[in-house]
Amino acid sequence: MPKISVGRNEEDREEHGLKGTGIIGKHLVGENEEAHKANPIYFDLAKPHVMGVFGKRGTGKSYSMGTIAEELQGSDISDNLSTIIIDSMGIYWSMKRPNDRAAGMLEDWDIKPEAFDAKVYIPEGRTEEFEEKDMPYDSTFTIDPAELSAQDWAMAFDIDMNSEIGILLERAISKLDDKFGENYDLDDINKAITKFDFDESTVKALENRFMTAEEWGVFGDDSSLDQFTTRGEMSVVDVSMYDELVRGLIVGLLGEKILRQRMAARRMEELDEMQGLDTNEMPIVWMMIDEAHEFLPNKGETPATDTLLRWVKIGREPGVSLVMATQQPAKLHPNALSQCDILLSHRLTAKQDIDALGEIMQTYMRHDLEHYIDALPDRAGTGLILDDNSERVYPVQMRPRKSWHAGGTPDAFED
Repeated sequence: MPKISVGRNEEDREEHGLKGTGIIGKHLVGENEEAHKANPIYFDLAKPHVMGVFGKRGTGKSYSMGTIAEELQGSDISDNLSTIIIDSMGIYWSMKRPNDRAAGMLEDWDIKPEAFDAKVYIPEGRTEEFEEKDMPYDSTFTIDPAELSAQDWAMAFDIDMNSEIGILLERAISKLDDKFGENYDLDDINKAITKFDFDESTVKALENRFMTAEEWGVFGDDSSLDQFTTRGEMSVVDVSMYDELVRGLIVGLLGEKILRQRMAARRMEELDEMQGLDTNEMPIVWMMIDEAHEFLPNKGETPATDTLLRWVKIGREPGVSLVMATQQPAKLHPNALSQCDILLSHRLTAKQDIDALGEIMQTYMRHDLEHYIDALPDRAGTGLILDDNSERVYPVQMRPRKSWHAGGTPDAFED
């Protein structure tokens, strides 16, 4: 029978076969409890994609994102890939451990438990907190405050740029940019704030915000975000200790750096191709974001919004992939939702979420989305995959995780 490979067009199937793919589950044939697992579903890892992973709480959304990450790390082209997981809940550190508790289930799939070399990064200023609680991490990262624009700071502080404090912020950052370029720190910003003739309460209010920013523990003399694009590496960037605005600041800066680097690398790759050379200047980058609606909301914006919208609109050309997981697709920015070429939807019950997906999936469906969801068997890990490349909808049973999943629901039954 023909192989199912989602995300891969016919030309690539003929040229590469199944090279550069990973098995994420099996095709479900039949409906409800009569549905049974059939052919494996292969997932294209070699080309850039924009993917949405959806499902109400407890249906496997975060679990499935981990499955995709495992396939990226274990693929036959992993040396040409770099995987970054933006961990909003602090759960993906557990990929360092094999999933021994599901050994029996994995055996049914002819799979063994496996630990992955996931490198967990935390903000440099949070090491003491992690060590006191014996929370595992591998390394730290910092951000250079000079890389932030006045608009970035305003979003992080929830400041209106047209207010007195916003105007002072704009003038202070502009003065530092003119005087120092990208060679100043938080102390320099606080000094610059006092150089302007504004009401003392306005000055103090802005100074207090930058004192709070220092307590975040994320700023340093230099930015170390470049370390996340190492070939063959899976980087777990733990931002679970921050609110949505600070998380957005980190993701926005990281996304902008990666996009610029990949655009420059792609130009060099094109030049090499013109000379008959087949080179990969920089790995294809997959960024996976849990709770993605916090970064790309359908209303308002965060410090990450503009950058992530560039990823979904132009990212395929330079070579960046984005996987967005959320319980609430209706709260995700509509431009991000409409640009997805692959959708994985576990069970949804909220009408607004079903309607949001139905609007972009209806072209390929004989029935409405609710019919397909209702036809899924009532067990964990089932879902629907929409593949825009083949214009097909596949009911799927996602495979069990090889590595430990720390995102399960706790209970009060154990002693």
